[in-house]
Order: sequence, then C-alpha cells, then structure tokens
Amino acid sequence: MFPQQHDSLQIMSHAVVGFPSLDENEKAIAGLAEAGVKLIELQVPFSDPVADGHTLVNACYDALKTGGSVQATLDLANKVCARHPEVTFILMSYLNPIYRYGLERLFDKAAAVGIQGMIIPDWPVEEIEPWLPKLDALGLKPILMVTPNTADARVKRIVTASRGMVYVVSRLGVTGHETQWGEQFQQYLQRIRKHTDLPLAVGFGVRTGKDLAALAGKAEVAAFCSQYIEWQRADGSDVAAGKMRALIDDLAAA
Repeated sequence: MFPQQHDSLQIMSHAVVGFPSLDENEKAIAGLAEAGVKLIELQVPFSDPVADGHTLVNACYDALKTGGSVQATLDLANKVCARHPEVTFILMSYLNPIYRYGLERLFDKAAAVGIQGMIIPDWPVEEIEPWLPKLDALGLKPILMVTPNTADARVKRIVTASRGMVYVVSRLGVTGHETQWGEQFQQYLQRIRKHTDLPLAVGFGVRTGKDLAALAGKAEVAAFCSQYIEWQRADGSDVAAGKMRALIDDLAAA
C-alpha cells in the first residue's frame, strides 16, 4: 500500500539486487520488513547509474559480479513479495537494462510477481505517457521524479503521469550527500503540492534521524537508501536492520 497525502512519514529503504549477494538480499529484506520498513526499492544493478553517488555505484558494481540483473530482480521479487505482503516493493532501474530486457515483457512479469511500483530516473515523462494505459491495467505504478529546477509546466505533466506517489529529488546532484531542509526546500515542496494530491517521497541526502525529523509532517515518505547500504557494507545486514528499527522507533515516538 502506498501512503496517502498527509499520512505520517514512512521510511522507504533499498536493496541493490546482488549486493552483497543474492542470498543476502533475502535476509536483508526480511530484516528491513521486521524493522518496520513498509516500502523497499529493489534496484537492478547497472554499470552507469547516473543519479547515484559512490555508495550505490559501488554496490551496483559489486552486484553485477554476483549475478545481479533484471531477471534476478524479478526472481527475488517473486520470493519477497509473497513472504512480506505488508511491504510495498518498488522496482528501481535505469532504462537501459529494462529496455534491453523488453519493456512490455518486464511490465507483465513485474506485475505478476507482485511489484507495485517503478522508479526509473532516466525515463522521460514523454516516453512514459504512452505506456500509462498498460501500466494502469496491470496496477503497476510509475513513480516519476521532479527536481528543484523542474519548471512548473513540466512538474504538472510529471505529476499527472505519476501514480502512487511523486519522488521529490531534494537537491541538484547525486544520491548520498547531505541536504539542507530549510525554507527554500519547504517552498519547493509547496510548489510541487500545488500540482498534485499524491503523497511526496523525498530522496537524495536523507541520512540521519535529524533528517527524518525535519521531513516529518512535510512529506509522506523519506527514501533512506545510501546510508542503509553503507551500514550494510560496513556492519552486515543484521546490524543495518537494527539501526533502521531504531530510526523507525524514534520517528514513531516523536
């Protein structure tokens, strides 16, 4: 289930399929689900993930060596969607791998295994719009991105094509770096909300409990991804899940 506008902030986290291994993905996802994460991105590893910083670039590089692929992502989704029905699983990929796999083939299979949404950062809205009837029929929600320099006319077009939620890129640049949540950011969120009643998922630079506290009451979803992958690499999936649980507990208590 995707949140509704004005719901309490939820955390969305991340798995790079094949990092640190395909077997470990299953364990890590189980840990995230047990910690209370309700939305999880399954990232198809790609050799040139242009929107990602070094954390996810390195994870993709490692994942490609351990068998991460579009098909591996669908196979993993087939398992974890059935095991964790309380979690909304979102396929995250750049366009190249899924284009080579076959878009219609991918959409049919993703919906069949239980994927509920898709984030494809480099797929422009003009190319998504013709697919909307197909995606709507499958119940597969495209989650499109807006950025601080997206013009209002284009914001309206993007949010009209979006389903489930809108991904708000918090700043210019790549994932993993610090973001400021000041007045300029608040005005940015207000500008997006003028065009949609979909919930907003904020990503790029959500790394601490303070970041989550700053977003609470202002967005519905916080994409807590790079920091989780850093914890996973440094300390293992169990420790990383424990840290996610602590964040979620603190957020609920606040």
